[in-house]
Amino acid sequence: MLLPCEEDAMAPSADKVALYTAIRRDSAAGMSGRALHKYGVGRWTVTKALRSAWPEPRKDAS
Repeated sequence: MLLPCEEDAMAPSADKVALYTAIRRDSAAGMSGRALHKYGVGRWTVTKALRSAWPEPRKDAS
């Protein structure tokens, strides 16, 4: 049985990276911040996506 590497478990998922990419692409095309909520995310997620191309890794549950 193979277990995922701890390093891989802390990496952002491909789905979230794709979401950030889509938000950034639509923003560059002129879509407003309010219109970017079509992705079903909050304003902080939109802000984070516009600030950085890579989502922050999940925090450790310690």
